[in-house]
Amino acid sequence: MSRPRQYTLAIDLPLEQRLDNFVPGRNAELLAVLTAQNASFQGVWLFGGHGSGRSHLLKGACLQAQERGEQAVYIACAQYAEDPDRLVSQLQSASQGGDLVALDDVEVLIGHLELEMMVLAIYQRLLFAQGRLLVTHQQTASSQEFVTLDVSSRMRSLQHFHLRPPQDGEKMQILSERAQQRGYVLTRAVLDYWMARGPRELGALLADLDLLDAASLVAQQKITIPLLKQVLGY
Repeated sequence: MSRPRQYTLAIDLPLEQRLDNFVPGRNAELLAVLTAQNASFQGVWLFGGHGSGRSHLLKGACLQAQERGEQAVYIACAQYAEDPDRLVSQLQSASQGGDLVALDDVEVLIGHLELEMMVLAIYQRLLFAQGRLLVTHQQTASSQEFVTLDVSSRMRSLQHFHLRPPQDGEKMQILSERAQQRGYVLTRAVLDYWMARGPRELGALLADLDLLDAASLVAQQKITIPLLKQVLGY
């Protein structure tokens, strides 16, 4: 029997969003579950707020699966909230192929009969094929009002993990490692200043790091506190 074709969905998986460079903090058990190889069906529901690393983990799991020779499908559901036809097309593809299917921001699908039935089709296929289903949401499945009882019961049966956001020390480690990947060093003085005055949300810090990175290249200088003040305004 020929191997099903791999579905390449519209998503760029940056190499820096990997499981092996995710700073686990209080999420060590979850990371161990995602990195383990399984011989049977695995379903995981990750819930947590913005900036907790939900997308990083799903993209990292997809990259790891691809490196193992598996077919991985990642769908950023929220990106298609205003394009329902494209979302339906993505879900249809995921219901037909992929050893691992990762549905990010699944709240977009809940409450819509057609979309929920597609989630059910994906679940049933993966269950039969002993594949993996990873789902993210801001809350637990038990707190949601699904249209269909079948989808509700299956989503509630998934292994649930509360994804804890990184603390300041972990944010500093993440920023430092991202900088090292790009070939430079953030000093402790810069990181301390940044943590004391910068935004709390990790996504905003990473966006600021991109600005600092670009500014340092233009100025041909290291990232210092004066440069940080100049570029970020705090």
